[in-house]
Amino acid sequence: MDKFANIGKIVLIPALGIQKNYSEVVTKEVQAIDYTNTRCSGCINKAIVSAFPANSSKYKESCNNCNNCPYKSFTTKIVNETIYHNEKNRYGYKPMLKANGIKLLLLLHFYHPDRHGIINNIDVANLAKILNCNPKTIWNNLELLSTYSYIDYVKTASNTATVIINNYENYYLPANKGGRGFIVLSKELLDNLISINSLVALRIYLRELINLDNVKYNGIVSIDSVKISEIKKNLPDYCKPCIIKNSLKNPTDIFKVNIEDKIIKFTMNEKFLAKKQKEKLTDEYVNMFTDFIMDFNKNIPIVNTSGEYDPKYDEFFKNETNDSGFKLLKFSPKEILNIARIAVHYSFDYVIESIQTIYKTYYLNNRQNDIKDVGALINSLLRGKFNTSIQAA
Repeated sequence: MDKFANIGKIVLIPALGIQKNYSEVVTKEVQAIDYTNTRCSGCINKAIVSAFPANSSKYKESCNNCNNCPYKSFTTKIVNETIYHNEKNRYGYKPMLKANGIKLLLLLHFYHPDRHGIINNIDVANLAKILNCNPKTIWNNLELLSTYSYIDYVKTASNTATVIINNYENYYLPANKGGRGFIVLSKELLDNLISINSLVALRIYLRELINLDNVKYNGIVSIDSVKISEIKKNLPDYCKPCIIKNSLKNPTDIFKVNIEDKIIKFTMNEKFLAKKQKEKLTDEYVNMFTDFIMDFNKNIPIVNTSGEYDPKYDEFFKNETNDSGFKLLKFSPKEILNIARIAVHYSFDYVIESIQTIYKTYYLNNRQNDIKDVGALINSLLRGKFNTSIQAA
């Protein structure tokens, strides 16, 4: 099992239950043309803007004239803006899951799915042991997850299955390409989530993990005060305020919970902050890339003398020849750190795939010196890959 996993919001949010549609009015400060400017006093455009409705062509024409006026000046004003929230459009719809289904979906991500989301020959007895249930429950939930399109699976033996996590390749797309982001979970955080017995509490805590990972918080905010009416929007109709409050009374190591009349205050254990989870994942990837490079380089003298190598490096050496011999991978500690940071956003396997491309393009053609910044090169390769995959789709 991996020590960390990226869980895509595109699968997690539907699993928890799509939020009911709602709108909210927010007040914000915007820049606007200052019509108290003395140069505007006798202007026909000001008169039209004051007299005509905002949806009329005359109003829009005059606003355009004002925006292009060389004598204009600006001021700030307070406006109300209605924001519409529709998670079904953003994340798509799948039926929500119950506790074992949610926990199994999270757990599968820790079995190192490849870049396509495929996990080969996973041991069902091991899954059952971790989730403290019997193997039949795992098989039933695999079938349920498949029926609901979260995964597809095939039984490969009496106690093993090969699984593909659907939409896994979309986890790493940018927002403008349809990506919806992901949260990073450590194995320790997963263990705490698995130990939660209340389905309502499990849904609430996972939602809070998503909320506190919001871009505007930058992964460093640990306190969130939420109205119970807001929490209800993410839960089934039977979850009345009393049920919500009762579900959160049992302590957990993830959050300290302070329940008031209409507000619940969540204080996250700082070791589970999104920023710290990503920092720990970066450290883990530094170790993984360091080990990968050391092991890869151990194969170089073997393949140069005998033509044999560990099958896991097939994509590096297959159908390749080099008269001067295959070269060692050489990355400095600083470069490995930068590569690890890229992997946090794109996954370990996608970065390894980029290193394969770099090896074949540069190392096998004795062009290592052309690589000025390996991190920038990997970023460029990955951006190109995702842009190409979107166009192909």
